[in-house]
Amino acid sequence: MTSINKLSDIVNNGLCIGCGLCQSVVGKDNIQISMSPKGRLEPKELKNITPETFNKILNVCPGVVVEGLPKKQIDPKTKYDLVWGYYLSLCYAWSTDKKIRFESSTGGLLNGLSIYLLESKKVKFIMHTDADPKKPMRSLTKFSYNRKELLGGESRSRYGPASPLDRFYEALNLNQPFAFVGKPCDISAIRQLSKIDMRVNELCKYLLTLVCGGSAEFTKSQDFIESFKVKEDELSIFRYRGFGNPGRMHIKTKDNREYDREYNSFWGEESTWRIHFRCKICPDSIGDSADISALDTWRGGSPTKEDEGFNAAIVRTKRGLDLINETAKGKFIHIGDKLTINDINDFQPHQLNRKKAVYARHQGMKKNNSPTIVTKDLRIEEISKLNSNEFNKKEELDILKRIEKI
Repeated sequence: MTSINKLSDIVNNGLCIGCGLCQSVVGKDNIQISMSPKGRLEPKELKNITPETFNKILNVCPGVVVEGLPKKQIDPKTKYDLVWGYYLSLCYAWSTDKKIRFESSTGGLLNGLSIYLLESKKVKFIMHTDADPKKPMRSLTKFSYNRKELLGGESRSRYGPASPLDRFYEALNLNQPFAFVGKPCDISAIRQLSKIDMRVNELCKYLLTLVCGGSAEFTKSQDFIESFKVKEDELSIFRYRGFGNPGRMHIKTKDNREYDREYNSFWGEESTWRIHFRCKICPDSIGDSADISALDTWRGGSPTKEDEGFNAAIVRTKRGLDLINETAKGKFIHIGDKLTINDINDFQPHQLNRKKAVYARHQGMKKNNSPTIVTKDLRIEEISKLNSNEFNKKEELDILKRIEKI
């Protein structure tokens, strides 16, 4: 199998998700994250980095290595499922604030948890992703120190390219307790970084994530605005969803023209998602190593109508369980009925199918002599053994076709 010897090997083989951690580790003077012509955020070396520094990148890059929940985080009371991993609780949950619940992507669970952490002073700030106020189609990393900062932007679901970890060392250097909200691959990178930087576990107190459908290339969003004959520099608002559950895809221009489209017209057909290659081989899009994973709760996996907004929570660690219970006690969120693994499977059939397929996809890459992600404690090989030989063979062959399009 082809080895990874330089940063461009990660990018050129479709393994980079543009998280920005390499830039944070090395510094902007050495690595710069920028948008590629294909609509992906990718790093580029501005100066040659040393072998020692590159080895540090290899140890934390989620395009190179992804691992499950650290053993020390597994509570004795933790339950286990081969697909969904470790969990202490499965339940419905949503924000008790009607405005937050309505405007959030689903039910406002992550917002409710974040606001509680800030107002209870358990953390100093929340590190999360928001829309760039000057270029609302694009995303940036934000440190929010209060409710107004957290909710004041367009921080609900950001399906396009983002680099949530490009300021992670900046966060650590502030020497203040904080919580991180991001994608599962970002959480995995932070867990890897914690092995070589003791400040991570000391300062990054909570890791909160969403069950992720994948990161769409920027061209997907560009096609949307161009369908209304709108240019990017005309936009004042670009919203993927929210203001209802799921809410509508919505844009507004600086001269007050408004356009929208229903959620399923944009995301209903998976073949049109145009997600990054790295997402198609993702061994953990369910937040295996987070404290809490939030997810949508549509039966069958897609919305059929608007509703009030109901998140489900997969609570994986004792820290996460204490947090969700304290947040509910403080009346920032409401915890609803308990759920079962069968419920989660029904809500997230795309995730179930991806988890079944990913090991075979990795095997297909290896047979093509392409580098792939090193995994540990994510159960993907065990899951693949439950598949039919025909299923696994098809996934191996299909990934070869996708490799050609990287």
